[in-house]
Amino acid sequence: MAKEKNYKGLLIRIIVAIVFVGLLLSTYFVRYDIENILNSMFYPEVSNDVTNSELKMHFINVGNADAIAIELPNGEHMLIDSGDRTNASRDALITYLNNNFFENGEERVFDYFILTHSDADHVGGAARVFETYEIEKCFRPNQYTKDEATELNITNEDNIATTKVFESFVEALNKEVGCEVEFFDADSDMTFSNFSINFIAPLEKTYSVENNYSPIFILEYAGVKSMFTGDAEHDVEEEILALYDDLTGEYAYSTLDIDILKVGHHGSDTSSTEEFIRATTPKYAVICTDGEEYDHPSETVLNRLQNFGVNNIYRTDINGNILIGVNADGTIAASLGVYTRGFKIEWYSLVILVGSVGLIIIFTVGTKRKKKKAK
Repeated sequence: MAKEKNYKGLLIRIIVAIVFVGLLLSTYFVRYDIENILNSMFYPEVSNDVTNSELKMHFINVGNADAIAIELPNGEHMLIDSGDRTNASRDALITYLNNNFFENGEERVFDYFILTHSDADHVGGAARVFETYEIEKCFRPNQYTKDEATELNITNEDNIATTKVFESFVEALNKEVGCEVEFFDADSDMTFSNFSINFIAPLEKTYSVENNYSPIFILEYAGVKSMFTGDAEHDVEEEILALYDDLTGEYAYSTLDIDILKVGHHGSDTSSTEEFIRATTPKYAVICTDGEEYDHPSETVLNRLQNFGVNNIYRTDINGNILIGVNADGTIAASLGVYTRGFKIEWYSLVILVGSVGLIIIFTVGTKRKKKKAK
């Protein structure tokens, strides 16, 4: 009889354990909500309201790639790069734009699309973007497909991008009826009634490193300067500093002094030199990365940013989609799901912890008391 009771008791515990584990695993479908709620409870200061911000910059989580959508103060839309060529990255971009960027019923038009350079993690979703949205004007780098190079008699191989994904972008661009095209350079500035976009680089027509075709430009609104850098590396950063040195006799820190920095090349140590960070003095830094591929971001760069007083370092691998707003009074707001530094509560670790504790309780509570009674 005792054995039969023990068997029934064990069977009940097994059933309870299976139900418990099943319920726990079912939270997978709301895992992001759970992570965001718990992390926001620990770090509520990063969830500021950007609803009324006149300038909104969406740094979209598309893996180890760049895709930045901007709601400009005049109501126009800009997209910088388009994520990677993987289906997951492309889907993440389009889903975010449809659900979080364009308002219900709003005409889905990008007034400006800036392709920084031909690498797949920037141009990967461009063809899909052209298929999905209307593009009014496209800024492109001084890089060409083989067919374009032949037609235009361009012989320098450094200016020729041979990848299929770049060719797909050019094909889609050529099909976009009415789309104005400009090969950007340091003179591609745009000035509006209450904001401006100042291109600082590229300074050359040809670079041996593809990343260096990336433009560096400053979007200024309400006294707040946001710098976008693509994947521009040390050489371009040094060119900029040397240029201002030649013009003024010293580094023109006031000219490059910014508030928000999109950190170059996913936080790689190929960019963000000590001299460049000292010159730009950002207060906020955003790194577009998956935190895994190519060891991005570099610990050296992270430490360098912190050493220069950048306390707000946001990363798409930790924070997911990042929305930064600038208000008309010059204040900055950031809307994030989770904190940028320290320990991040993640769903899988939470399941392991809660599951382990729960199973221990299910299979141990009451057993000691029974053993004592048996004696």
